[in-house]
Amino acid sequence: MGLLLEKQVMADSMNLISAQISFLEPRLALVHIPIELYTFCLQPILQLLFGEDHDEDAAKISWTNQHDFLNVSITPVECSIICSRQLANRFVCPVAQTLNRLYGSSSKGAKPRTEVQISSEDYIAIQVDGQGLDAGQRVLELTSPLAMAGISIFFITTYFSDYILVPFRSHKTVTKALQQRGFVFSQSADAFVSQLSPSSPTMPQGIRPIGSPPFHENSAPTTPPAKDLPELQIRTFTKLTRNNISPLVDSEVRLANCAGSREPDAARDEQLKNDLLQVLIATSYLPEEADQCKDLNTSTSLELGLAEADATDLDFGANFLSLTITAREPISVLLEHRLLDRLGGSLLGAKSEEDALIPITLDLRDLPLDATGIVCGVAGRLAQGSTDEFEQLNLSPVSEVRPHQLEPVEISFLSTVRAGTVIVRANHLAKALDALKYGMDRVADMKA
Repeated sequence: MGLLLEKQVMADSMNLISAQISFLEPRLALVHIPIELYTFCLQPILQLLFGEDHDEDAAKISWTNQHDFLNVSITPVECSIICSRQLANRFVCPVAQTLNRLYGSSSKGAKPRTEVQISSEDYIAIQVDGQGLDAGQRVLELTSPLAMAGISIFFITTYFSDYILVPFRSHKTVTKALQQRGFVFSQSADAFVSQLSPSSPTMPQGIRPIGSPPFHENSAPTTPPAKDLPELQIRTFTKLTRNNISPLVDSEVRLANCAGSREPDAARDEQLKNDLLQVLIATSYLPEEADQCKDLNTSTSLELGLAEADATDLDFGANFLSLTITAREPISVLLEHRLLDRLGGSLLGAKSEEDALIPITLDLRDLPLDATGIVCGVAGRLAQGSTDEFEQLNLSPVSEVRPHQLEPVEISFLSTVRAGTVIVRANHLAKALDALKYGMDRVADMKA
């Protein structure tokens, strides 16, 4: 049983805002796979998703609930995996060692950013089940106390729940920050620390952990946390502009947020598995990926045990796909609209064109993994839009709702290992980009 925190307060609107927060048990590893190396990592990805030998009970459970927490995401920046440390060591490390030996930055003539990287530090996932706040307000409500405490986080919005990933070493600080924000312990709180081992598995040789140079070893912040949210926003957009990080948008990529059913259905799960398998294989042979990988030695495929395939009819590969599997909830799938015909029949969700979502990607590969405040700073700016009229945002659950706050940009968030993706409705795209541009321009004006 994980640590449970509960919050119940009455807003001015008289709507009950409630949230239950639980720390999930496994220690997690973060895996960054350069998108051009995705093809060579397909085998461990399939083992993670569909393998029945994870432990003695895995074969008895549907593949959609075999993990306490697993996220596999494919974006224009990377393939990102967040899984238990044990499974990362077992399935991902052997392939990573081979690829890094052949194509890592230490190889002659290798380009930077061509390494598979695995975090040296363990992370822990926090599951948030709540009602009464829209998705964008939830991002702010949950991330602001952690950002103000100087804790680096990853935030993943799924169909049923939100998940926050924090460094395991920070879990006591996280608990304190949430308590100060108004969350209180349930009677099961003591179960948390006692069930987790203090030891952390060592990193296999041949893999540069994320966080080591040039990605800055995780350490205590060199500057104190921001004193308030406006300062946090300024720091966030200063980091982005200093590293030439601009929002990336492909308006042709339209997403649907879907999920499996809460009602068990073995036939439906098997159909989704077969369809998803074909999509993941097809993604290995997208024309863009073929161009990026054409200089990779064919012997690599043989060494990794990858079979060649005829890609003539594989026109349903994914440019953007995110899968989240937990033991408590149905599988959550964020997928492109064009893949609904193949995958949508087994999933629930808003699938109409009017409900289409657009991803806005921030490529964070030039930032340290432990950079703080990015999620909260970006979400706060989107909540304000392109104005500073009410700069001092009040996130108190009983705060007064002002007219300009009635129509904020509706967002969800997908943190992958080396990128952050803000997801907005298509009709909010222009407003979101204007808000982000305002944040960038405001920092530039302050420097002038």
